[in-house]
Amino acid sequence: MSNSGFTLIEALLASVVLAMVVGAVVMPFTAGAANTVQNARSTLAINLAQDLMEEILAKPFHDPDGSDAGETGRSNWDDMDDYDGYSEAEGSIAGFDGVATGDPASTALTRNVTVASVYIAGQDQSEEPTFLRVTVNIRYHGDALVSLSRLVYANAVSEGGGDDD
Repeated sequence: MSNSGFTLIEALLASVVLAMVVGAVVMPFTAGAANTVQNARSTLAINLAQDLMEEILAKPFHDPDGSDAGETGRSNWDDMDDYDGYSEAEGSIAGFDGVATGDPASTALTRNVTVASVYIAGQDQSEEPTFLRVTVNIRYHGDALVSLSRLVYANAVSEGGGDDD
């Protein structure tokens, strides 16, 4: 009499081999999906940093009215250094109009700005700075994701913004 069929050990061995093959086939797809999500998050972060940097660079280097009086929020700021210390918490990144970003990928992102005076060698630091370093940082769950920095020259002739040549 001939027993044709699989023994329990053969069936278990076949299951293990099948699981290994399926894992090897599926792994690149899950890694690709994770990379796609990371790339989309990075692209969004770069765009958010560039948008805020452009907003800041559109402001004059020096305060046009010479005073920070009445400049209580982003919509009232009238020069670049008003943005120093500006910060947006997770889920509250907003455009210039104050409307929060609707992209669900931005909920875990934070954005902050530093504006620092930069003096050249030999310049008296009691005078107005010659340069400002504007830095916009984007973080994802507290981890650095994008940092965009720009050195802006104080051109006494043109006060329209930071792209003076």
